[in-house]
This record gives sequence, structure tokens and C-alpha cells, in this order.
Amino acid sequence: MSKFIFSSLILTTFLIFNCAPKPKILPEERTPQNILKCAVRNQVKFETFACIMNLKLKGEKAKFSSTIELFYKSPDLFSFYPQSFWGTNIFGAKGENDSLTLYFPNDNQFYRGNFSDFEKSELWSLKIDLRTLLKIITGENDLSEKDLLYVGQERDRFIYKSEDERWTREYWIDSKKCLLVKSMWTDKERGEVYEIEYKDFSSHQNVELANVIEIKSTAKGANHTAHTTESAKIKFIERKFNLLIPEKKFQLGIPPNAKRITFEPNM
Repeated sequence: MSKFIFSSLILTTFLIFNCAPKPKILPEERTPQNILKCAVRNQVKFETFACIMNLKLKGEKAKFSSTIELFYKSPDLFSFYPQSFWGTNIFGAKGENDSLTLYFPNDNQFYRGNFSDFEKSELWSLKIDLRTLLKIITGENDLSEKDLLYVGQERDRFIYKSEDERWTREYWIDSKKCLLVKSMWTDKERGEVYEIEYKDFSSHQNVELANVIEIKSTAKGANHTAHTTESAKIKFIERKFNLLIPEKKFQLGIPPNAKRITFEPNM
């Protein structure tokens, strides 16, 4: 009996020490440079991306909630398909460079134009930039050692910053877990600020990825003084990287007899 108890104790100790979460980096090695390197390694490098997600958008004039299939191929080709409650596609969208095409199968109508005209229409009715939203969802080009400068610390989070002609981006990295937990993107051209939080992490292809992304977008009004705040919540149901995406996923299948429509600007 004592032999059995001793063996059980050894097994329990083994399980505790081998199954418990291990720190990503030792405390004495938690320098800004090492934490950034560790966080950069905790990313998936990909050429293609596909996911099923729940997306909720909320603005002053519009609300949207749907399960969406999204497909992306580097550098700038994507398509997505919002679904109705019954699981059928409400519409299909394809974007490449600055061009955007939408097809509404129930009405057999399509739109072909650019992102900026669509974002000014009543159908969008949100200030948040659609292409920026897609970049946040895919996580494309999030962290890079060469572009980020360490600028400070908040508790256990190290803060890094990058800047180019259009964007100022700040990143908060958990120094104990080497995880990107928050970022702030400032669009200097459009006067928009995106506060992004990454939550509910789980292991995926040997890296820790957030299953939930929450965004708050603050934009200046027409007079450059008033502000509007919008929000988005992305919850991933399934996602895959670097898989071969069939070309038909990027083809909307618009029939020859479909009617082309335009959108009036949202005043």
C-alpha cells in the first residue's frame, strides 16, 4: 500500500511540473529586446488565411452581426461571405488593391467600385475603415523587430511604437507570456484611432493566438472636433493558415443578367 501511495505521489508531482504553464522567458532575461523577439516568434507567418468568425459591428447609425467566412491571399486579395440566420449567404464580397465587388444573390444585383465610395454609402454607415478592419482580423504584419521602438512600460506590459507616413502604431506586450494583448493604431490621414484588445488565447500551430479581438474606433467628425465611437468584436470559430484556397472562393459567380447598382453617399 505504501509503495502504491509513493508511486502515486511521484506521478502527481510529475504531472504538476510538466503540465503547468511554463514561462516564455526567464525573469532575469525579460529585457525589452528579448520580449519583443519572443513575441515576434509567437506569430504565424502565412501567405493565405481562412476563417469562420462571428463579427459584431456597432456604430451610431448602424449595427451588424453575422457569422462570416473569410478568405485571404497575400498580398491584397480577399473575399468574405456573411451568412443569414438560416446559414445562407447574404452577399459575397471580393477585394483586391483598391477595387471592391459585392454580389447580392437574392436580388441578383452587384456593385463594382472602390473601397472609399462603398464606405461613404448608407450600406456601410460606419466610420471604421474596412481594409483596416480586415488587416486587424488577419493579423497581417502585426509585429516586426526592425520597425518597433521600445517606449515604456505599464505594469507587466512593455510598450513599443512604430510610425510611417500614414500610421502611428503602439503595441502592449505581456512580458511574462510574450503575448500581444493590446495595440493602438492612429490613422493620421483619416483622423481615426483604433484601440484593439486581444483576448482568450489558445494554442494554434505551436503559437498562442487570441480567439477574441475587440476594437474601439474613434473618429473625428466633419468639423474635426466632434468624435464618434464605434466598436467591433471578432470571435474566431475556426481558422487556418497557409492552406491551398480554391480559386472559386475568390469568384463571386455573378450571372450575366445581374443588375449593376450604385450606392448614394451617406450624408
